[in-house]
Amino acid sequence: MTVMKKLVGLFIGCVAFTTIVFAQPATDLYQTARTYMMQGDLDNANTSFTNLLKQDPNNLEAQTDYCYLLTLKNDYKKAIVIGKQLVANPKATVQMYQTLGLAFKGKEDYNSAENLYKEGITKFPNSGVLYNEYGELYAMQNKLDKAIIQWEAGIKADPNYSSNYYNAAMYYSKVQIDLFWVIQYGEIFVNLESYSQHTATIKIKLFDAYKKLFTGNQIETLGNSASNSPFQKAWYLLISPNTSALKNGVDAESLGALRIRFILNWFYTKQNEKTPFFLFDHLQYLIKEGLFDAYNQWLFGEVSNTENNQIWLNTHASEMSFFKAYQQSKLYKQPSGQYYK
Repeated sequence: MTVMKKLVGLFIGCVAFTTIVFAQPATDLYQTARTYMMQGDLDNANTSFTNLLKQDPNNLEAQTDYCYLLTLKNDYKKAIVIGKQLVANPKATVQMYQTLGLAFKGKEDYNSAENLYKEGITKFPNSGVLYNEYGELYAMQNKLDKAIIQWEAGIKADPNYSSNYYNAAMYYSKVQIDLFWVIQYGEIFVNLESYSQHTATIKIKLFDAYKKLFTGNQIETLGNSASNSPFQKAWYLLISPNTSALKNGVDAESLGALRIRFILNWFYTKQNEKTPFFLFDHLQYLIKEGLFDAYNQWLFGEVSNTENNQIWLNTHASEMSFFKAYQQSKLYKQPSGQYYK
């Protein structure tokens, strides 16, 4: 064999080996691209998505993720081009509208984003995601009176999407002070989303709302407001007589006693039949199963008093462990049709 033939054979062998190593199947390449993106390695993610879409140009899921990646890279112009193609597709999804909306927001093209959300909500009227994004668009422009309308609409349309509750609770705690809805939306939120940074924030807002509610004659003033809905009137009527539980101050233990009495009264008076509210059904179940004390401590213990909370945890370790096991195994689901705002 001549030297030239040996070199040709070696070259062919190298090309074959390179093809085997680098010609990843599209599914593997997609996973690689997503992994890079989740790790924050945007350049390698970009390379992987580019190679993937050369192999599989009609992969809508990959195009959607690539549009999001471009938004992360602040390449809004290219992201918008891809995003517009996606939402124009007959198979367009909520995620595609959400992704294009993020690109419009990044570019500060608020008019286009607003038109997009209107179109998306018309197509997906029960999408809590799009209502939430629409509300956040208004919040970015400091139009909070319009933002809360979208978050409320999202709660009504999609009662198990947590972000609308979070934003609404934050709004009612800071912008238009409404302790009642901080308490209701806040507690629903922490049951839908039990372990996140937002959960810790809402626990603080919840505890503060209860403290403010039972300061001075606040509860009487709020309870007698002419604007209260029947649901609000019933809540104030049944919680007010139990304020003696707070005679030594508002803390996790006293709030637990107050809330147990309220729940017992809610069901004893059959108010649950007039205005069904799953959060209260959930609390009643926890009481019946002996889980309420641990739940109440999980909710208020640390934000009320860290030292007392640690003492409670040290002496009730098995109760808390049992509650957390239940919490992680049981998915909280807020039913439709229980919107009383």
